[in-house]
Amino acid sequence: MTLAILGAAFILLTAVGMPISFAIGVASVLATFLLPGVDNATIVQRMLVSINTFPLLAVIFFVFAGVLMSRGGIAKRLVLMAEVLVGWLPGSLAQIVCVASMFFGGVTGSAVAEVSSIGSMMIPAMEKDGYSRRFATAIVLTAATMGPIIPPSIGMIVFAHVAGNVSIAALFVAGVIPGVMIGLSLMAASFVHGKLYHQKKLPVLPLREKVKRVFDGMAGVFTMVIILGGIISGVFTATEAGAAASVYAFFLTVFVYREIKLGELPEILWECCLTNAVVMLLIASSSVFSWILSYENLPTMLAENFFNLIQSKWAFLLILNGFLLIVGMFIDMTPAIIMLVPMLLPLAQKFGIDFVHLGLIIVINLAYGLTTPPVGTALFVALKVAKLEMDKIIAPLLPLLACMTVVLLIVTYLPEIYVWLPRSFGLMK
Repeated sequence: MTLAILGAAFILLTAVGMPISFAIGVASVLATFLLPGVDNATIVQRMLVSINTFPLLAVIFFVFAGVLMSRGGIAKRLVLMAEVLVGWLPGSLAQIVCVASMFFGGVTGSAVAEVSSIGSMMIPAMEKDGYSRRFATAIVLTAATMGPIIPPSIGMIVFAHVAGNVSIAALFVAGVIPGVMIGLSLMAASFVHGKLYHQKKLPVLPLREKVKRVFDGMAGVFTMVIILGGIISGVFTATEAGAAASVYAFFLTVFVYREIKLGELPEILWECCLTNAVVMLLIASSSVFSWILSYENLPTMLAENFFNLIQSKWAFLLILNGFLLIVGMFIDMTPAIIMLVPMLLPLAQKFGIDFVHLGLIIVINLAYGLTTPPVGTALFVALKVAKLEMDKIIAPLLPLLACMTVVLLIVTYLPEIYVWLPRSFGLMK
């Protein structure tokens, strides 16, 4: 009865347009009325405990670094550097979008930031160069999914926090290869599109200009070097890596690039506070939701029933992918992770799935959900930037999603392709 009220209230409140953090919180409070011995103090205590943890400081630091990078001219410089690296390939501007997004994902970790920053530059440029606005928007949107996958990734931090004994560092390092694979798959699609429809080449740049662009762009990419290099070498934790990235981003954007004035910092800090408040409220309210599920023993019941019905690990992984893709269409990444991970962990244990492997599958599926209707956050930002109707983007979007789905299946069924990297650094067994 409690679970029925919890689920029905959440679906109803979400359907009427209530913000998801409030929908989760209100549904959880209604459900607790039926739980014996649970009062308002227990709910508040659960919420406070869920966010009163040191690793979540990494979210605050990475959000600050990401805002600085997205507003500090990094995207423009990464696009110019990408032109040097892949501008000679067929489908040159689409290739530039893929490579610039790959680098930008290692700087900000946000799909929405990638779409708004890179899309505002590249969609008009691609349309002017002869690409259709539909394809330009689709490639910018799908390339942005690398943001939550290539470290730093807020989704991975939240997964590690909810799962408990999972290394953020291992998740970060494991996410590098799948993120690059997604980028390469989109580059392959751009290559084919360029060969078929757009063979116009960009003008050749002088050597001096190439060197200048690469030097300028690598200063931004060095943020990812600081994060991964510091974590892998053991110099600092993921949280400390976020602090180091914030300091570097501040120095780079304010004193080197000089794109951000000191007088703009209060506005930037306020923007970061709003973003972090939304994330922390989601974590706090979702933690009560997942606690009720655990209190009602739902994860164990699901694990036992699934184990009896599904004997094959591979069948379970296929069902899991389909389920997560559907969930990603309706629920954003952070609340979906907090609500689903407690239920999925016992299932993963039953089938002998490593939690780092599970974390990558969950994050990638939910990142894809950012591009799909009806609730895809990045999708709506891309449509707004491009001033495009949703039905116009479906046709060019489907082939790109198909390429990304191939990568998802490889990540799901061949984890050895990427888990060797964190293992080689002693970050996982």
